[in-house]
Amino acid sequence: MDIDPIPEVDNVDDSEQFLNQVISGISESEVISIFFPLLRRALVVDTRHEDETLPMVRVMPQAKSMDERIASIEEMRPGLGKIQSILGIPWMRSVRGLRDHGVKSSLVQRLIDAGVSPGQAARQIDGAITHLWRIERLGFERMIRGEGYSTIWSSN
Repeated sequence: MDIDPIPEVDNVDDSEQFLNQVISGISESEVISIFFPLLRRALVVDTRHEDETLPMVRVMPQAKSMDERIASIEEMRPGLGKIQSILGIPWMRSVRGLRDHGVKSSLVQRLIDAGVSPGQAARQIDGAITHLWRIERLGFERMIRGEGYSTIWSSN
């Protein structure tokens, strides 16, 4: 089985290369896991399918490792056998960046290539991204209110 983690980046040139690798990898992988460390969630797209089992798009809790992610997907979808290729993408940007940088459209196209209708593919990806965006927004609101955070420096 191929596990293809895409490294994180530090500068603009690396950022463009990173996005090119992401988009290229999406078109070639059976399973795509875009994980958001700050949200502790992952957008998982499993393009494997059979007669009664359609491709899957799901927001899942962040896994501790790719092996754990693979095991959880194979357990949820036992009729599809072993995963042959998985792409792990660390996403340190905002959820909105998935749309702004072309990742959303690549995911939709990958589902279409797997036999999902264009409308259904767009609805599935939009639904997952909206779910992640709400989690991100709630996290920002909690941060602003100071919930779950502590002060490092006092005013005294």
